[in-house]
Amino acid sequence: MADARSAGTGKITAAAAAAVLVLALGAVLWPRAAGRDGTVPLLVFDASGRSDRQVRVYEPLAATLAAAIDHPVEVTMLTRAGDLAAAAAARPAFVLAPDGLALGLDRAHYLPLAVGRGEVPRNLRPRGVLVWRRAAGEAEAPWRDRPARTVLGDSLSLTAMGVYAFAGAGDPAARPRCGPDPYDHAPVLHAARLGGFDYAVVRQWDADRFFASGLLDEAAWGVRPVTPPVPDVVIMASRDLPRRQRMAAGDALAALGRSAEAPSGPAAELLAGLDRLQLAGFNLLLEPDLDLVRGQLAPGWLPHGE
Repeated sequence: MADARSAGTGKITAAAAAAVLVLALGAVLWPRAAGRDGTVPLLVFDASGRSDRQVRVYEPLAATLAAAIDHPVEVTMLTRAGDLAAAAAARPAFVLAPDGLALGLDRAHYLPLAVGRGEVPRNLRPRGVLVWRRAAGEAEAPWRDRPARTVLGDSLSLTAMGVYAFAGAGDPAARPRCGPDPYDHAPVLHAARLGGFDYAVVRQWDADRFFASGLLDEAAWGVRPVTPPVPDVVIMASRDLPRRQRMAAGDALAALGRSAEAPSGPAAELLAGLDRLQLAGFNLLLEPDLDLVRGQLAPGWLPHGE
């Protein structure tokens, strides 16, 4: 009888061990399940709420990621920075956001996947630059000394907020006004050239466009770098997504616009629509690379956008 009980106990133990093994394999293949509906969210921060970006950029991006990972991906566009962290914590996701906001995501759960790439010659990482009206005089730090006459491109990108992030947060109450769109600093440059401001801290690429098009005259306006090169627009991925899927997603993004053959399907739509974010494609972004940027930031610095 004892032998029978021992044999039965052994079978139960073996079955339990097999069940644990199955659960463990499931956790490796699909850790922290994406959701009951099986989709992976693509969380996009875009304060503009522009429907053309939703249709021409974010939905094709989701479809491109879905094809790469062989799993459904669904876009959720968020217009408030405070909502992004909560949404990212709720489920494993991909996240598209300006770099200052992305750096605030929990490092234990998110790692970098890709960084936006501009058109040649704006295909290297941009700096933040100070554009100033020559008649007003060049100032070392007008965002601190002349805040009423200074405007920042936005409140979440390091091309604009880097003057605080790399040097110390300063007094938030004394900060200048900020533009509305982290992906396009044209609104604040228009405001400056039309007389609203004498100084603008903006993305280098956007300043280059204004000078190249003649909207800013070099005889009337000066420009100089005020930040190191920064990642700018980034895509992050949850560590809970399988590594093979993260790698496949990164490879698919990095391939955009690089192949001799024209892309088709969602990738073609995405490539055609990326100019709405002032981008032409993506490069891979490795964790040590982003950590170098993180290590340059002032302790305790966080973007203050809504």
